[in-house]
Amino acid sequence: MDNMDNKVSWRLGKTLDGRYEMLSVLGIGGMAVVYKAFDHKLKRNVAIKVLRDDVAMDADSRRRFRTEYQAVGMLSHPNIRAVYDVVSTGDTEYIVMEYVDGINLKQYLKKKGSLSWRETLHFSTQIAKALSHAHSKGIIHMDIKPQNIILPKDGTAKVADFGIAQLEESEEDGSADEAVGSIHYISPEQARGEAVDARSDIYSLGVVMYEMLTGQLPFDGETVGEVAMKHFTVIPDAPTAINPDIPPELEEITLKAMQPDPNDRYRTADEMLADLEDFRKGQTASVGRAVKRALAENTPPMRDEVHVIYRNVPRVSTAGELSKEGYARRRARERRISNLLGFGLVLVFMLGLFGFVWNYWLGGIFSDAERTDVPNFIGSMVDEITSDEAMTSLFNFTVVYKADSVYEEGVITAQDPAAGTSRMIVSEGIDVQITVSSGIQLVEVPDLVNHPYTEAQVQLLALDLEVEIVLEESSSITENYVISTDPAAGTSVASGETVTLTVSAGPSVTYATVPDLVGMTKTEALLALQQEGLVCTESDITYVSSSASESGCVIWQNYSSGTQVVSGTAVYIQVGTGPSATATPAPTETPEIVTESSDTESDAGNVPEAVEGGETGDGTE
Repeated sequence: MDNMDNKVSWRLGKTLDGRYEMLSVLGIGGMAVVYKAFDHKLKRNVAIKVLRDDVAMDADSRRRFRTEYQAVGMLSHPNIRAVYDVVSTGDTEYIVMEYVDGINLKQYLKKKGSLSWRETLHFSTQIAKALSHAHSKGIIHMDIKPQNIILPKDGTAKVADFGIAQLEESEEDGSADEAVGSIHYISPEQARGEAVDARSDIYSLGVVMYEMLTGQLPFDGETVGEVAMKHFTVIPDAPTAINPDIPPELEEITLKAMQPDPNDRYRTADEMLADLEDFRKGQTASVGRAVKRALAENTPPMRDEVHVIYRNVPRVSTAGELSKEGYARRRARERRISNLLGFGLVLVFMLGLFGFVWNYWLGGIFSDAERTDVPNFIGSMVDEITSDEAMTSLFNFTVVYKADSVYEEGVITAQDPAAGTSRMIVSEGIDVQITVSSGIQLVEVPDLVNHPYTEAQVQLLALDLEVEIVLEESSSITENYVISTDPAAGTSVASGETVTLTVSAGPSVTYATVPDLVGMTKTEALLALQQEGLVCTESDITYVSSSASESGCVIWQNYSSGTQVVSGTAVYIQVGTGPSATATPAPTETPEIVTESSDTESDAGNVPEAVEGGETGDGTE
C-alpha cells in the first residue's frame, strides 16, 4: 500500500501547468490514475487521467494511453464522458475530462440486484447511442462493461474509459497478441485474439443487458480461461428462465446481440438501436423484420429457368389478329388507362404522404398536445409507485437509492421533475428520476490518524462513506498522512455521509533574507546570519590573503545581499588574513668579482633556496 501511495499521492495539492489543482484520487487502474481536480481558469471541477509513473516508461502503456486520447479527442456526444483537453508537457501526458458526480452501473447493480426492463431499456438505448457515435468515427471501445458506464444524478448514462479502444484507420491489423477487455463481457473473437470490429462492442452490450435484466452474468467460472471458453462453447440460460417478467421482445434483442458468431449479431449499433426504439414504442414487428432481413441475406440465388420445347405442337392460329387501325385504337386506350392509373397512384402516394406528415408533424403543430402534471411522489413507497400500471404506463421511472436519516427504507425522498411540473404525454413515457431512501445504516468511523490518506480513503469508501480531503501544513505529521478526521474516530454516522480527512501537506516553509556581510568582522557576520535564521559554521569559512585594511573582515559571500533563501540555509564566506609575508634572501659574506662573461652563470648558481623551494613574492607557491 505504501508503494502505491507514493505512486499516486505525490501529485495531491500540486497544480498542473499552473491551472489544475489536484484534489483527490477518484480511481486507480492498471495503467492510469484518475484525479479530481479544480480548474482555476474556468472555475469548475474536472477529472484528470494521468499515466501512472510506474508504467510511464512502458512503450505499450504509452501507446494505449495515446490511443485513448486520440480516440476521445474525436468524440462529442451526451452519452460519452466529455473530454475538455489533452496535454503533453515533457514526460507528463494527461487527459482533462468531465467530472461526473455519480456512480457506475456496476455499483448500481450491486445495490439493486437486477433492473426492471424499463431501466434496462433506458440505459441500453443510451449506451447504443454512444456506441453508434463512436463507431461512426471509426472507434471500437473494446471494453464495454458496467464499470465503464457512469450514471450521473440526472439519470443519463455515459460511456467512459477508452483505454484499450482501437482506431479502425490505425496501422494495426485489428487483432491482438492477447485478449484485452474484461473477461466476463469480452466477445468470443476478442477472447481468441482474433480481429474485432464494431460487432464486438455490440456483443459486450448484450452481456451488460443480460446482467441488468437477470442480476447475474451469463458466463462465470473459477478461472479466467474457463470463463473465456464459455463465451464460444456454452449457450447461456434464457433471461426469462431467470426472470419471467422480462418481455420476450427485449430478451430476443439481448440474445441476438450476444450471438457467438459475429455474422448472427446486429451488424451496427444503429440497427440494434432501431429494434430498441421499436420495442419502446410498443411495436412487436422487430422479430418479424429481423427474420425477413435474415431470409433476404441468406436466400440462395434462383437457378436458371429451363425452357422445354415440345414436339408436334400445332401452330398457333392467327385468327382474330388486329388490323393496323384496331391496333392503334387499342394502343390509345391503353395509354389513357396507363395515364389514369399513374395519376391515381400519384394521388394515393400524395394522400399517404400527407397523412404521415400530419400524424407525425403537422398534427402536433395545429392541435393541442395532451399534457399532464407530474404527481408528488415524495413520501410514497417506491414499490407502490413502480408496480402501479397506471403510473408505469405514463411515466418512465429511474430509481436512485441513497441513505437517509429521516425517511425509512423504501420511501421516495426526492423527484425530478418536481411535483406539479407540466409535461407532454409521449408514447415512450415521461422520464422521472426518483430518489429512494435505503434507510439508516450506521457505521463507525475508523481511526485513520497517521495513516496514508489513500489507505484511509479506501477504508471509508468501503464503508459507503463519502470522502472530502483538506490539506494542512504540519511539521509533526508526515506529508500525505492523515492529521485528523471529521467526525472523529469512533463516531457512528449514517452511510452516505461525508467524512473530511485533514491531510498533512508537510512542514511550512519560511524564507530569510541574506544580509550584506562584506566589510563586517567575522564575529559581526556570524551574529548577523544567526539573527536572520541562517547558518555559518567554521567549516563554511575560508581564510584568504588580503590587503592590510581587509584583515579579519569578510571579503566575499556566496549569496548576494538581499537574496531570499529557505531558513536554515548555510552561507559560505571568505575572511581576509592581510598581506602575505615576502621571503628575504640571506646576505652573502663577500661579493665575488667575476668577469662579464660569467655573470649569467653566477646569477643562476646563487638563487636563494627560499625562492627556489619556498614561496614567491606574490604569495603563490
